[in-house]
Amino acid sequence: MAKGKSGKINTVMLFVLIFLGFMGVVMLGVAVFGASIVDQTFSSIDVQIGEANFTETYDDTLGIGINVFLNSADNYGLFLLLGMVLLMVGSSFVFREKQKVWIVLEFFILIGAFVLAVTIQRSYDLIINSSTELLNIYSIELINSSKFILNLPVIITVTWFLMIVMAYGMRRKTEGFSDIGA
Repeated sequence: MAKGKSGKINTVMLFVLIFLGFMGVVMLGVAVFGASIVDQTFSSIDVQIGEANFTETYDDTLGIGINVFLNSADNYGLFLLLGMVLLMVGSSFVFREKQKVWIVLEFFILIGAFVLAVTIQRSYDLIINSSTELLNIYSIELINSSKFILNLPVIITVTWFLMIVMAYGMRRKTEGFSDIGA
């Protein structure tokens, strides 16, 4: 897993996916914040434009889309983070190696990923607690995504264990069966 091009891809993918998952949830929080401000502002405008009331028209059109986004934003964040974990585990299955000597190098990769995960967790905690609006968004609107990022060091460790089991514990079975059916 840490040998040749496939190991480099897998190692880089681990760090990039952790960072992208964090940034994705932060940007999702910003989008939820913006969408909630737009929804509150447009819902409070009481203007008659011709024969139509602006608030009623907004509630019947764009308001529905914004409310759907606000109600399902936590699911989007959770799917993003779970996709990150599945990509890491899947990449270890695709890029697995046959030599078990590289497990020591994998342990050092885990330490680096764990340090990055703790740094991201602390930064996320700082972002959440920086203002009451952000605290409300990340603790009410994006609660599952926030739990995921706040538990990121544990999740990274478990994912690393799954990656190691898949990479070093499973053998390809195509080696002994190449003559069957020929």
